[in-house]
Amino acid sequence: MRTLFFIILFIPFISLAQKIDKVKVFLDCSWRCDADFFQRKMPYIDFYKDPKTANLHVIVNGERSSNGGDIVTFRFIGVNDFEGVDNTLTIDILPNTSNDSERKQYLEVLTKGVYAYIIRTKANDVVSLSFSETEAEKKEIKKDKWNNWAFRTSISGSINGEETYTNSSYYGSLTANRITTESKFTSRFSINSNVSKYEYEDISFVTERKNKYANMTYVKSRGDHLSIGVRVNYKQSTSQNYDGNYKFAPCIEYNIFPYSESSEHRMSFLYGISANHNDYTDTTVYLKIRENFASHLLDLSYQNSQTWGSFSLSIYCDQILEKNDLKKYNVGVSSNIDWNVTKGLSLNYYAGMNFDRAQIQLPLNGATYEEIILRQKELESNYFYYVSFGMSYTFGSMKNNVVNPRFD
Repeated sequence: MRTLFFIILFIPFISLAQKIDKVKVFLDCSWRCDADFFQRKMPYIDFYKDPKTANLHVIVNGERSSNGGDIVTFRFIGVNDFEGVDNTLTIDILPNTSNDSERKQYLEVLTKGVYAYIIRTKANDVVSLSFSETEAEKKEIKKDKWNNWAFRTSISGSINGEETYTNSSYYGSLTANRITTESKFTSRFSINSNVSKYEYEDISFVTERKNKYANMTYVKSRGDHLSIGVRVNYKQSTSQNYDGNYKFAPCIEYNIFPYSESSEHRMSFLYGISANHNDYTDTTVYLKIRENFASHLLDLSYQNSQTWGSFSLSIYCDQILEKNDLKKYNVGVSSNIDWNVTKGLSLNYYAGMNFDRAQIQLPLNGATYEEIILRQKELESNYFYYVSFGMSYTFGSMKNNVVNPRFD
C-alpha cells in the first residue's frame, strides 16, 4: 500500500514535462562541503561551476546547535527546467564528528534531495531510492540523560622564537549550553595570554597581553517572531585598561520573519538596557578608577541567502545614559555581499566601520612608544574601518564533474 501511494504521489510530477538528460546542479555551499567527494559519488548528475547554467541550485548553510555541533540546512531550489520545484532538508551533525562521517551524511541528504528532480530526467533509469520500513518503525526516541545540556572545553598553547625574539601564548575556554525550542541558555568562559620578548643590540623589552572573558545569555521564546532575555558579560583586559568590566542587560528581540526560516532570511531588531560597573587598572582620562553607569543598545541585523547570492547588514548602537552628557556612544556598521551577477561573473565585498565616542576606559597616562608600535594598548580613535572586495570571472566549460587530485 505504501509503495502504491509513493508511485501515485509522483505521477503528476513526472508527467509535468518532457524528460531531460540530467540534473544540472550548482552547489552553493558555505558550510564545509567536500565537492570532490560528491562529484565522485554522484555521477548520475552534472555539477556546474556557474549558477546561470544549472537547473537546480542547492544552498547549504549551517548554524551552531546546543550540543556544540551543527544544524545544516540544504535548500533545493529548482530553476529553468525545474522552476517552482523547491524543497528543504536538514541534518544534525554531532560534535567531534569526523570529516569522513560528516561528508557521508551530507551525501545522504544530497542524494535524497536531488531524487525528486532525477525522476524527471533520463537518469531515472539508473537511480533508485530504497526505504527500510523495519528500521524506521523500530527506531525509538530515547530520553536525553543530559536534559539538553552540552559542554565543550578546549586548551591550546604555542611558543616560537629566534635569536632576538621569543613569543609564548596559551588559550583556554569552556562553553555550557542548553537550547530547546522554548528557551536558550548559552555561556562561554575563556582566558588567554600572549607574552613577547625582544632583544636587539642595546634594546630589550617585554610585552604582555592578558584577557579573561565570561558571557552568558538566556532567551525565552515568545512565539514565532518575539524573544525576551538577558545578557551578562564580564571582561578583564590589559590592553583595554580593565581590571573588571561587568554588564547586565535585559533585552527584547523581534524578528520580522519566523525564526524557523533563519537559514534563508532574517531581519531582527534587538533592544536592551544595561547596568554597568567598571574597575580600571590605571586612572582614566575622566579621572576614574571605578564607576557605575547605565547604557542602552540597539542591534539591527538582516541576512538573506538566495540563488543570486547572499547579503547581510548589521548595525550596532550603544550609548551611555548620563543626564548631562549623551555624546558618549558607539555605532558600528558592517555588510557583506556575494553576488552572482551573470553567467561566469561574481562579485563580493565586505565592509565594516565603527564610530567610537565612548572610550571612557582610556588611561590618563596614555601608552609607551613600544605599546603604540606593537598595538599593545587601545588608543584614542574616533573610528575604525575595514574594506575588502573581489571579482571573479569563469569562462569555458562550466561542467565540474572531473576529480583529479594528482600533485595537490
